[in-house]
Amino acid sequence: MKKLLLAFFVLYSFSTEAQISIVANDFANAGDTARMSVAVWNPLLDYKTTGANYTWNFSELEWQSQYVDSFRNPTFTHPFYAFTFSNLPINPYQSNIALKQDNLLTSIPIINTIFTEPYSFFLKSNNHYRQKGMGMKISGIATSVPFSKPDTLYHFPIEFGNTDSANSAYTVKIPQLGSYTHKQKRVNEADGWGKLTTPFGTFDVVRVRTEIRGVDSLHIDSLSFGFAVQNDIVREYKWIGKNEKEPLLQIFTQAGFFGQIQTFEFVTKIIYRDSARFLPTDLAGTLSPTNIQIYPNPASDVVYIQLSDIAPNTQCHIYDLQGRLVYETQVERNSIQIIGTTAWSKGLYIVQLSASGQTVQKKLVVE
Repeated sequence: MKKLLLAFFVLYSFSTEAQISIVANDFANAGDTARMSVAVWNPLLDYKTTGANYTWNFSELEWQSQYVDSFRNPTFTHPFYAFTFSNLPINPYQSNIALKQDNLLTSIPIINTIFTEPYSFFLKSNNHYRQKGMGMKISGIATSVPFSKPDTLYHFPIEFGNTDSANSAYTVKIPQLGSYTHKQKRVNEADGWGKLTTPFGTFDVVRVRTEIRGVDSLHIDSLSFGFAVQNDIVREYKWIGKNEKEPLLQIFTQAGFFGQIQTFEFVTKIIYRDSARFLPTDLAGTLSPTNIQIYPNPASDVVYIQLSDIAPNTQCHIYDLQGRLVYETQVERNSIQIIGTTAWSKGLYIVQLSASGQTVQKKLVVE
């Protein structure tokens, strides 16, 4: 019995220690940056399965574009925004973080010619991460849009099993037309924890599933008439790690309605934290993926890079997934021999071959 109880408490202790708790300091502050990759849509992606001590393997995600989120002090945005969202305790719209990002109005074709250059303003505290409003140019005029009800993105700490919700709303005045109002309810559930692997690496995470149901209303002043439209259901699946500034992986989906019946849920966007990537470009007749062979792959001690048709002044650089250069050489012959990969950390590396201002990349696994 003593051995059984001891084993139980050892296992319980290990399980408890393996779970992480996400707090405010794990998210970005003003002055931080985070590089994000937008991934190629994959219809076979299993983003719904989750649970306790779960392992998510998204290592095969392929990036198609990148951007860098720059978190700013609201003071260093437009003066109108800085005034509305000043970081003062007496300010009902107090904010301490500003981020350039699209919103519902700036992401709709045609309409986004009226609504441009958007900012979002947030207040991060020990207890909450809340969006307090937006700033954007409406027909070229800088306009502050404070939320009448702030949108609480996260309650801290974020731990497995937690659930919370928030109602938010804002109204935008549209010159010579009327007003647009958006209301929504956000429901968060921390429905999993475990290990996440992406092309950026492997991390301990908490998984949060968010469902957003919203209603848009448009009022036309000249007609004294308005109408409301129920939005599609938006879901956000987020894998959040310690000290990573933003979620390590975010998968956005959308589901409409047919009458009162919810329709098929489909992925609209996949983004993940990443290091700098380089766009592969084929060099016809001199350097292309088809005439480059890497072996053995996976490698454990030595690796060879074979080129069937070498281009003049070809450069070889090998990067780890944090973007750090681990090896470089100029290719003088049709084969490169690299000895000593046992000193490298196990994982995925990017072999980059460049010539004439163009680049080809291949993956190398070290085990």
